[in-house]
Amino acid sequence: MKFLRPFNGPTNVPGRQQGFTITEVVATLGVIGVSLSLVVPSLSSVTASNLRANGINELVATLHVARNEAITRNEAIVVCPSDDGATCAPVAWEAGWIRFVDANGDFGLDAGEPLLGATGPLGGLRIRTEAFGTAVGYAPSGRAGSPDSGLSGGDFTFCPASKATNARVLAVSTLGHPVLAERHADGQEPDCTVS
Repeated sequence: MKFLRPFNGPTNVPGRQQGFTITEVVATLGVIGVSLSLVVPSLSSVTASNLRANGINELVATLHVARNEAITRNEAIVVCPSDDGATCAPVAWEAGWIRFVDANGDFGLDAGEPLLGATGPLGGLRIRTEAFGTAVGYAPSGRAGSPDSGLSGGDFTFCPASKATNARVLAVSTLGHPVLAERHADGQEPDCTVS
């Protein structure tokens, strides 16, 4: 035999509000806070990695084009850092760079030398180089060089602006080919702590 409970009407009592207790709200906010603390660093790491990859791709593309133009035109082509997109400047490479025909071989853009392209600033990134501090040039043979070391290779170190880790190296051989590398040509680990 079944016993039925009597129906006492709706459980909502007029004048009484239903909702969450303060304990439930605090616990929920705590879980959300912990979840965000795990996700946000991952997102910033992905963002820094994407900025670095974009900067590397931009410089690699410019160097490939400059080398091809030097061979095709049978003229020296130079890429140098620039903060205004019109002249070479003693600034870091992340400020941007220009590409031009270097008719007189002085690694500087002079009157009458055609400006072939410019790349604007790359935010969130540091690009360092000893070999190509002021410029990298390509001879008509396609060989790479710089004003200080003549025809020789070198490399660029790409670091996120906000961290001293996750460096990547872009090596430029004497033959002028840019290649992504794990270490510098001398075997040293890339170091983002050096400004």
